[in-house]
Amino acid sequence: MSDIRSPRGKRPASVVGGALLMAVRAFSGAAVIVTVLVSWDTYAATIVINGERLGGVDPQAAGAVLGWLLGAYAVYLVLYLGLAVLVLIGHNWARVVAMSFASLSILLSFADYALNGAEITLRTSLAGVTVDILILLALSSANARHFARARGEARAGR
Repeated sequence: MSDIRSPRGKRPASVVGGALLMAVRAFSGAAVIVTVLVSWDTYAATIVINGERLGGVDPQAAGAVLGWLLGAYAVYLVLYLGLAVLVLIGHNWARVVAMSFASLSILLSFADYALNGAEITLRTSLAGVTVDILILLALSSANARHFARARGEARAGR
């Protein structure tokens, strides 16, 4: 068994698992984007601004808003996938940022439930919350922390 503190040590399963879960989260987001693109008119019709359905008043503006939202989400997903790669490499700051994103996502789901009465079901946010909790558990483990810190120390020593 290799020493986790060694910069050349084997990657702990918790780091690999956390990075894989982050990749799953990113690819599931890409599936959401594809779903919206396939049913573009249906989703564009649901956009509400100032209490008024924009799709019924100005379909082009609704499409533009939806396009900007999907574009911003796609950029976020690419950056999140890059963060997963940095976690896998062993950057401690990336591990901390990933855990912060997972915590924020869990808190937002809870706030939606507490303030808006949104149900947490398989159809809504249960899968996402579950993945976020698993990411937190994996990346907050002692093995993941020691691995990331050892890699950081090795990089600083070069």
